[in-house]
Amino acid sequence: MAAPSRGGSAKPDAIISAATRLFSHYGFRKTTVDLIAHEADVAKPTLYAHFGDKEAIFVAVCQHVVDGILAVAELELERDDVIDRIAGVLSAKFTKVFELVDSSPHARELLESQDAQAREVIARADAAFGKLLVDALRTAFRRGELGTEHIEARPPKLAQLLMQAGHGAGYRATSVDEHRANLRALVAALLGRPAS
Repeated sequence: MAAPSRGGSAKPDAIISAATRLFSHYGFRKTTVDLIAHEADVAKPTLYAHFGDKEAIFVAVCQHVVDGILAVAELELERDDVIDRIAGVLSAKFTKVFELVDSSPHARELLESQDAQAREVIARADAAFGKLLVDALRTAFRRGELGTEHIEARPPKLAQLLMQAGHGAGYRATSVDEHRANLRALVAALLGRPAS
């Protein structure tokens, strides 16, 4: 599988945006290169000049999504309130996944991608996200924003619990806003502060 040749053109970005929408809507198997080219308003030869095949496009979509998640999570670290900060970091990942994948009828297919490169992209991003969350929790404890009297778990275990809560925030959620609200309530409950 050929790697994308970005070449400074806006075309690869248009292809990735189109493919992101189509994979979410139709799944991997039903999304064709023809459909991606049409949606991106590019000719198939142009698409193939940037991406070797549909799998390479899927890897690029995964990379684009996880880069966006990490960028938003880092921005959320600027929030003043610790509950908003931690909920925002979690929302950067889990609400985006809810929006793109969990709400898709093709969620299982998208999550079980057989592409090793896509799995590697996601694994690296998960590790970076976990480190970012643990560091945010350590900072919050160091600043005295989280009290040790009611939180028994240390930052790595607490991060694991918060990520598990993040996975569960989509339970019965019907919108992105509801998902975010669920996440904030879960974070407030786990960190021992009432949700406002």
